[in-house]
Amino acid sequence: MRRYRFVVESGHMGQITHKGRAMSEDKTTDKPAAKDPAAPYGSADNPSEFDVLHRMGSDEPYFIIRGGDPLSDALVELHAYIGAGQSGAAHDTLERILALTSQRPPRPVGSPKYRETFKISVSMERFRETHGRSH
Repeated sequence: MRRYRFVVESGHMGQITHKGRAMSEDKTTDKPAAKDPAAPYGSADNPSEFDVLHRMGSDEPYFIIRGGDPLSDALVELHAYIGAGQSGAAHDTLERILALTSQRPPRPVGSPKYRETFKISVSMERFRETHGRSH
């Protein structure tokens, strides 16, 4: 599995605090430079403008949807529609996701991959409760 980690060469910021908590000193608001501008937008070699992985503290949970996942584009699109308040488009996209998932047999409910996904979800909820919303 490809890991997205970036070395920030410029734009290094000092210690930042959030709700009285010291955050990682290696955080920056600058977009990492593209290693390969011809690489797909949003990849490790060509990060998006709002890429956050280089700004996250090492204690912040994350979940990566890889580009090769059959639902990746629809899930990211759903997230965008919800964030933009476009409920009709979000509903249509969710219907598309449900149609795509009905075409393939699901993994068993007890799948370790699903248990891990739910564990990450709970971890994210707890992080948000104690650290506030990420920006």
